[in-house]
Amino acid sequence: MAHNPIQIVLNSGNFVDDQQINPGGSKTDFYAERDEQFAVHKADLISQFAATKASIASSGRSAGFARVELRTAALAKSHRPTQILLKADATPIQGVSDFGELLVELTPAAVDTVINNVSKAEPETRRKLDRNGKLKPNPSRLRSEVGAVAKVTPYGPSDRRDFSLDAAASWLSDPRSGGYLLIQMFIPVTQKDHASDDRQAREMVVFQRRLLEVHPSLLLTEASDWWSERGFLRLGMDSQGASRSSEVLRDVIAVLDSEPYVRKVWLPPIIEQTRVVTSPSESNGAPYFVPPRTDANYPIIGIVDTGVSDIDALAPWVVGRVVAGDPESRDTSHGTFIGGLVADAGFLNTQPEVAESACRIFDLGLHITDEQSWAEAYPNGFMDFLEQLDFEVEEASKSGVRVFNMSLVLNELVRNDTYSPFAARLDDIADKHDVVFVVSAGNLSEPLFRSPWPLKADQALEMLANYPYPGADRLHQPADSIRSIVVGALDPRRDTSVQLVPSIYTRRGPGLAMGSKPDLCHLGGAADSTNQLQSFDATGLVVSGCGTSYAAPFVAKTLGHIEHKISGAVKRETLTALAVHGAVAPLHMEHAKLAHVARDFVGFGIPQTSDQILLTDDHSITLVFESQLKTKKALTFDFQWPQALVRQGGKCAGAATLTLVYRPPLDMKYGSETVRVNLEAYLRQEKLDIDTGELSYEGFFKSRGSSGLERERVREGQKWGSVKKWSRKTQKAGVGTSSQFRLVIEPLSRSGFAIPEEGIPFAAILSITDPWGEAPVFNQMRRSLQARDVTIADIRTAAQIRPRVGE
Repeated sequence: MAHNPIQIVLNSGNFVDDQQINPGGSKTDFYAERDEQFAVHKADLISQFAATKASIASSGRSAGFARVELRTAALAKSHRPTQILLKADATPIQGVSDFGELLVELTPAAVDTVINNVSKAEPETRRKLDRNGKLKPNPSRLRSEVGAVAKVTPYGPSDRRDFSLDAAASWLSDPRSGGYLLIQMFIPVTQKDHASDDRQAREMVVFQRRLLEVHPSLLLTEASDWWSERGFLRLGMDSQGASRSSEVLRDVIAVLDSEPYVRKVWLPPIIEQTRVVTSPSESNGAPYFVPPRTDANYPIIGIVDTGVSDIDALAPWVVGRVVAGDPESRDTSHGTFIGGLVADAGFLNTQPEVAESACRIFDLGLHITDEQSWAEAYPNGFMDFLEQLDFEVEEASKSGVRVFNMSLVLNELVRNDTYSPFAARLDDIADKHDVVFVVSAGNLSEPLFRSPWPLKADQALEMLANYPYPGADRLHQPADSIRSIVVGALDPRRDTSVQLVPSIYTRRGPGLAMGSKPDLCHLGGAADSTNQLQSFDATGLVVSGCGTSYAAPFVAKTLGHIEHKISGAVKRETLTALAVHGAVAPLHMEHAKLAHVARDFVGFGIPQTSDQILLTDDHSITLVFESQLKTKKALTFDFQWPQALVRQGGKCAGAATLTLVYRPPLDMKYGSETVRVNLEAYLRQEKLDIDTGELSYEGFFKSRGSSGLERERVREGQKWGSVKKWSRKTQKAGVGTSSQFRLVIEPLSRSGFAIPEEGIPFAAILSITDPWGEAPVFNQMRRSLQARDVTIADIRTAAQIRPRVGE
């Protein structure tokens, strides 16, 4: 029986010390023993840089931009060609697009310098003896950097725009768009920035003049500070009928396509509730719904949606309400269904997976379903919506709301090369108000449905391989949000003998830059109308439905209860880490053959209830570490494996699970490299070299991204992901030769990026378990840790004992 609470290490900061920094990678000759090919490569690069110079000259401007693509083997920061070839003072990197695609600003003089450096790279392979007496390539830094570059192309129209003229005309005619184009610039756009840089100010004047030559009504305007600071401008297209002229729109697009300082032209996102299917339930009368107990204290979940209808069943559960737009023109069906799931405590849905207790509701009815009412409430479209969300989240937070369910999406797919503006602003709101957003992965609609998920792994892989719309089923924005918890959907089980599988409509990962998304999954109801979830429609009748919209609130409820059951303030990283750590992947999805695809559908699994997450039995212990890591600092925590799980010869048996959640600095101009700092966690077992007597540590977890290629480390090894989890179960005979273990958490920053002075906040959770249910792990580990002056306490009451380190 689970009755032992999770233990928080109150003095986690005591274990943060100087990081043992490994030396950077040696210089690599990417053309070793291929000197003729290197000569051809040099000539190609010189020709490509010359073409970029010609492009700058034809524009008549002071500088231009190029896409410098690195070869796959050169993606690690130690290979970045910025020490000699692309030095920051002459050829600054102004952004990153997809993996290994640097966006470099170039002047004609800078191009000449680069071409000269390329020509000077030694033509022959140089060698030297290594410490074992073998000849190894030993290139100059310049040859290594020249070899690291795969291709150079001028930044062009296809880089700036990915929509057609017809699509733009249709989009701008929608009143929800705000009637403008969103322009992202390579250079700062605020007046104060221009005051300190005459060249940039002149270039902006030239850009504005080019637009006015098309139509006198066209005007670039700054949005709020958050947008302006990130280089965004609005180009209004509705004044004096400009947007209704196809000729004007064509000429505007031509200017934007050819403007060197424009990085990206966006059609302003249009927000939609996740498409769902609802139908009358067999018991679709208006039932008696248990009201909240007057003597109980419930968590409160914010619901950012269409609004929760003021029906008899839900009205007692609503503690706050915001109504945007005309109440008479709203369709609140979507928000009301979600409200019913949040307040339901097994009354309408009896599946064991949704056994989490009820929560109260703070209704943020900000999404307006009527297009004209939307335009009146949010004249600047999604920007105004997010500004209103910012304000209302702050107000709701004053009522104790920490977790917000937002089952709203954009009809735009998540991309590898772009951190979407909506997701970036959502993450900023989460940071500003210290809240957690739970968002849905998005739904497929017919004909994009996948076939039902087979229970045999080989058949599941075949089904995915034969999917006729590859790429079209990827997550919808804002599932590229770094701070939010993204949730996919599972079909409910008809009985306990049936396995949980991904729904045919749930969208799949990966997230931004092939990162791990969704984070979690939950029951969303099956597309089959006989196996759906039940809740209320706007009139109070019981209906059934399905969708990732309906999976997300179950996760939000668990987060709300975790936070509610812990005394004092809970760090966001700890809150997220607890939910992820306590998640269990559907059994079928843990098959080894599905290892490289499972996380794209179910993330780290379906969370257990808050009580199951916060309590363990006698055969397990869970430790929580909270701290911040500053420059050149790392957490190093030595401990002894539970003695009852140590076998003959020092072999250690059992299971371990480690979860790490941290808050990295973000910069959207770096696209696939938006996350600027990576934290990595390692669980290591001591190893004695019998011949030399030297002690070392080897990794306990086996990473799937263990090769030297950066792309694989990201996709399979979770590198640069802000939410990570590892687990391993040994054979009963145990592994290794020592009971001494070490937990290490250390930072790695991007090339040229300094870790902020305040450090990177993180939460790490480590569980050690006897899966055979025999060893007294909790008591043994607790005594062992206390003997080592580790201060631990029940996480639920730790705030009453002493402040946690770093608060």
